[in-house]
Amino acid sequence: MVNSQAINNSVPFVDSAENRKMNFLEYFVILFFAAYYLLPAVSARVTYMIPLFLGIGYLAILFLYEPKWRTTIVVFLFLVTMISFLFFFLTETSTISASVSNYTLKRITSKMYQYFMMFFPAYMFARVYTTASYKQRRFLFAVIFLMFAIVIVNTFIELMTNDTASRDWTEFENQKENNVGTYDFVYAVPMVVTALTSLLYSMKSFGKRLLVVLIIGFMFLFLLSAQYTLALLISIIGVALQVSTNIKNLAVKLLLWLVFIGGLFLLPTVLDYLANAVESEQMAVRLKELASFFGSGDASGYNLNGRLELYGRTIKAFFKSPIIGNKKLGFDGHATLLTVPADIGILGLIGLVVLFRNAKKYVSMAMGEQAKKFVPTFICLLIMGFTNPIHAATTALYGTWMMAPIIVMGRGE
Repeated sequence: MVNSQAINNSVPFVDSAENRKMNFLEYFVILFFAAYYLLPAVSARVTYMIPLFLGIGYLAILFLYEPKWRTTIVVFLFLVTMISFLFFFLTETSTISASVSNYTLKRITSKMYQYFMMFFPAYMFARVYTTASYKQRRFLFAVIFLMFAIVIVNTFIELMTNDTASRDWTEFENQKENNVGTYDFVYAVPMVVTALTSLLYSMKSFGKRLLVVLIIGFMFLFLLSAQYTLALLISIIGVALQVSTNIKNLAVKLLLWLVFIGGLFLLPTVLDYLANAVESEQMAVRLKELASFFGSGDASGYNLNGRLELYGRTIKAFFKSPIIGNKKLGFDGHATLLTVPADIGILGLIGLVVLFRNAKKYVSMAMGEQAKKFVPTFICLLIMGFTNPIHAATTALYGTWMMAPIIVMGRGE
């Protein structure tokens, strides 16, 4: 898909390809998808069929005019379509009302939309880095991060007066109009935090490093306010992985990992302290559950115990019917990478694994030598996929495949 000879692998953002310029129409499409993925006020006004068919149409044009992309496009669309039809033929659903018009088409296209939108940003990122000019990239990246900043600030302000704002489904539509993010936006934050950590090793200016530290600190405060405990833990893991990736001295790396592992023994105390410090009662309960789990292995807390029970039931369901899945699982497994094989069997799992592998491959090719710094973000995505329904969290996937690589590729000078 990507012409590796055309990629500048030495210094990111050095304008050695100024003669390249992305077509205006393609550039507009990529800007539209940035707004759709990141701004709740935009996605609230656009039916899911529009980005799905616009994305497919965009790939169809690339297929006609970019021969090197043809195999990639065919494989990608085949796998997404295969997974969609497997869900249609092998499962029943209670999430789409049988009274809607054209129920059959909606069942197929809704799943196609979810899995198409999960991986489409990876191919947009590859296109931007191998097709757009330096000026086009910089403008696009500025717009993307301005959108992200608007939503995270609006959401944080809302959380100051309503500590359930990112979870309050009764006010969901009103909040989207004001660009207040919900779970899918919150899930993107660990990916951004992990990528931002890499900048601390590339920046030479103390002032810029301090600014990045303050931004990371704000994002951790945001996660505490948003009450998404797993997102908070994944962010901590992501920072640790990124630090380990950037340290080249093996002895120092081993020492830091020993300190990190040793710090896990203090984690129950830290979590208990945070539980007593946060104002949100709901967040305090979640933190105390985790403190109890890491301290004594007690998972009897309602939320954590319920999660672990669901994961266990989902794994058992897969082994009960690994070939054709389960016609009706009867419960929400709450984790994409567990529920897909349980729902549609080993063939669906293989398709999903290939989609992940290909998306990472093309992002890494576009990143060149910086690709190793993307690995911690990818690991965080996998952890998120094993603990949350990321197929419905499109912003988190945009944060992974588009925003995190952009951050890692930054100059840091």
